[in-house]
Amino acid sequence: MTENSAAQTGSAAPRGEAGRFMRFLVAGGVNTGLSLLVYQGALFVMPHIPSYVLAYIAGLVAAYFLYSRHVFGAPLSRARFAAFTLFYIASLVTGTLINAVLIEVAGIMARVAIFITIAVMLPVNYAGSRWCLRPGP
Repeated sequence: MTENSAAQTGSAAPRGEAGRFMRFLVAGGVNTGLSLLVYQGALFVMPHIPSYVLAYIAGLVAAYFLYSRHVFGAPLSRARFAAFTLFYIASLVTGTLINAVLIEVAGIMARVAIFITIAVMLPVNYAGSRWCLRPGP
């Protein structure tokens, strides 16, 4: 982005795909922090499985709003939320399988495997989010 085009839009934020990806990373970091807070707080009043489910749901809803508004500039709609939710359920299953293979087949320590899984799933989640939140009805 040129200095002149930034002045014309009134924003210094990067535009285009690189800018969207950077906003996706920042929004994802905020969302991860929120999910961790929900999970840790829920552990005070319930076991780890319902705490995880609650945190995942909170994270899903927060991600939809963050990505819609601050990453892709998409209007909120029930159809987009449904597509986003279905995609992230598929992403959860895929990431779980990748993580399990890394740990159980490749013999990578679980505390390390999660970082590989995140690295693999990050571009998948970006592309899926971008598709779910694309312009249109």
